[in-house]
Amino acid sequence: MENDPSEILVAQVERLFQKGARILDRQQRTYALGKKLRRLSPEMIVEIFRITCQGARLKRPLYQDGLRILSDLRRLTPLLGLDKMSEVYTLARRKDYQDVVRMMGRFPAQRRVGEGAEDEPTEDPVLKEITLGQRKSMARTRDRDLLNRLCHDQNPAVIYNLLQNPHLTVKEVIRIASKRPTNAQVLWVVYRNLRWISYYPVKKALVNNPYSPPQMALSLTHFLLEQDLEDVAEGDLLHPRLQESALDILSERRRQEAKKTAEGEV
Repeated sequence: MENDPSEILVAQVERLFQKGARILDRQQRTYALGKKLRRLSPEMIVEIFRITCQGARLKRPLYQDGLRILSDLRRLTPLLGLDKMSEVYTLARRKDYQDVVRMMGRFPAQRRVGEGAEDEPTEDPVLKEITLGQRKSMARTRDRDLLNRLCHDQNPAVIYNLLQNPHLTVKEVIRIASKRPTNAQVLWVVYRNLRWISYYPVKKALVNNPYSPPQMALSLTHFLLEQDLEDVAEGDLLHPRLQESALDILSERRRQEAKKTAEGEV
């Protein structure tokens, strides 16, 4: 008996992500995945994206992690090429793969820095006058007061160093992830840090920050618990696409729960 082609494809996707999971560096993992994907046709890539979104929706860790890599379009697009990525997006729209369309759609964050005088990030007035090199060096400090003040820095390089500091706690990382207004590049640095993104409150803070790039927030909604998904769906400050995704995930999970209940009663 021949294997179902869809099952074969799912197995291929899982092997793809399992191999990538052995690479601890996030940038290297994205590069390795991009090298494999660029050998494939747009038709195959769009199916990989679809299967990944479905698996993440069902809270399967391998797919959730895979989706985080695929949604980092700033890194993935140069590896695959803009033409191929455009073809994948066109196919997703044609096939009505809404999760993939949302993930790949080029739409801005719900809020962006610089939209008004009241929308400028607040930085420490003293540290702001210090050179970038000095602030990057300070980010390695043990001084808790200085660590707290550096959490407001809007330079991604400073935040990158800060996240490597062994004296930093999840409390400070949540403060960085939830800061409003803020530089989207700072949020990307948090998102790409394998250590800190593993904490649920950090994921939740990024999803609920209207300054988060939509691709980032969309890839993290699959991790959220039901009550938090409901909050996102009702969040007036969040992007409508993000609200739609939260509602879709809630509906899917409730269908799955109802199905399990019905099967248990048989």
